[in-house]
Amino acid sequence: MVMVPLAYRIAARLAHRVPVPTGKLAESIVGRKAAATRWCEWASRERTNRPLVWVHGASVGEGLTAEPVVRRLRVAIRQLQVVHTYSSPSAAAWPARFAADRADFVPLDESHQVNRVLRALRPSLLVFSRGDLWPDLVAQARIAGTPVTVVGATVRPSSKRLRWPARSILRSLHRNLNWIGAASQADADRWISLGASRDTVMVTGDPRHDQIAERIPQLKRVKALGDWSRHRVVLVAGSVHRRDCRVLLTAFARLWRSHPSAGLVLVPHEPTERNLATLVAQAERCGVEISLWRGKALQQDASCIIAAQLGVLADVYTHADMAYVGGGFKSGQLHATIEPACYALPVIVGPEHESSADAQRLLQQGGAVALPQTAPAEGLTAQWQEWLESPTRRIETGLRARRTIQQGAASLTAQALIEIMSGSGT
Repeated sequence: MVMVPLAYRIAARLAHRVPVPTGKLAESIVGRKAAATRWCEWASRERTNRPLVWVHGASVGEGLTAEPVVRRLRVAIRQLQVVHTYSSPSAAAWPARFAADRADFVPLDESHQVNRVLRALRPSLLVFSRGDLWPDLVAQARIAGTPVTVVGATVRPSSKRLRWPARSILRSLHRNLNWIGAASQADADRWISLGASRDTVMVTGDPRHDQIAERIPQLKRVKALGDWSRHRVVLVAGSVHRRDCRVLLTAFARLWRSHPSAGLVLVPHEPTERNLATLVAQAERCGVEISLWRGKALQQDASCIIAAQLGVLADVYTHADMAYVGGGFKSGQLHATIEPACYALPVIVGPEHESSADAQRLLQQGGAVALPQTAPAEGLTAQWQEWLESPTRRIETGLRARRTIQQGAASLTAQALIEIMSGSGT
C-alpha cells in the first residue's frame, strides 16, 4: 500500500488554503478547488459502463505527450471513455481540444477530494504523463484497485526528487507504480533509483515524437504568415521568454542592417497583453520595428512579427527556415526542440539545455547549436549570419535535426497499457 507522508498532507492542505494573491499558482488552486464537484457532475451525466482511462498531464506538453497513446487506445478498445486532468492554467487556456471526452483541472490532492472523483469516474486505468505524480491520488487509486502508470516518463538529472529528503519520502510512492514507460534508458535508471521496481520499468521512447510527427498542420491559420515569409529567410523563435527576446532582438537589430531579407517571428510562451506590451517595448529599445499578428492580416512590410495567440507555434514553424527554441536561459525550462526538428529546421537553443534529452540528441548529432553563456547575442548573430549566407549548411543541419525524431513509442506504450487493463479485468 502507498503511504502518503503526514508532512506532505499537512503541507498540501496549507498550500490549498493559504491565500495566493496572483499568478499561475493562484489560478491553478482556484481551478482545482471546485474540480471534484465538476467531475462528479460530469460523471453523473456521461459516465457509462465502458472502460475509462484517466490521463493526467500537468500542462500542455504533458497532455500532448499522451495524445498519440490515447488515439491508439481508442482504436483498440471500442467506446473507450477518456478524461484528461491538468494543473496548469496554460492547459485550461489551450485552444486545441485534447483527445479526451472531457478535460478539466485535477482535484486538490487530498484524500476525500480524490476519492470522490475516483468513485464517480471508476477508472480502469490511471495514466500520468511525464511524471507529475500526485501522492494522494496515487494512493487512493491503488486502494481502489486502479492500476497506476506513467507514460513518456522522464526525470531531469537536476530534479529535486532525486535528492534527500524527497527521494526518501517519496520512495514508497514510486515503488507502488504498476508500470512506467521511460522516454530513455537514462530516465529508466533514474526512476529505478527513485524506488520504482525494476520489472515495472520499460524503455519505450518518447510518445511526444509520435504526436509531433503525426500532427496534420493547420495551414489556413497561418496563411497570412506564409504570404509575408515568401520573400524572406525567416527565423521562428518559439516559446520565448523575456531573456530570450532580449537576445533575439539585439541580434536581429545588428543583423538586419546587412541582411534586409532576414525575417524574425517571435512566439511568446505566454502571450498575455502584459507580456506583449513588454515585448513591444523591448523591440523599441533595440530599434526593431515590430508588428503584432493575431491570426488575420499582418503588416507585409514588417521585418519582425509577434504571433500574439496561443496554439499556433507548430503551424508557424511550417514557414520557417531556421528555429530558435525558448527557455534555454534557465535550467529545466527549455521548451520542445523536436517541434522544429520535425520540419527539418536547424535549431538554436540557449546555454541551459542539459535537462532536455531531445536537445542533447540534437546537439550531439549536429542538428542544433547552443549559445554561449557569455555574449549570447553575439553568438546568435554569428550563427544566424552563417545560416543566411550558407543555405546548404543550413539545410544540412536541418536534415540532421530531422533524423533525431524517433517514432514508435506511442504504439509500444498503448500495447503495454492494454495488457495492464486486460489483466485488471477490463
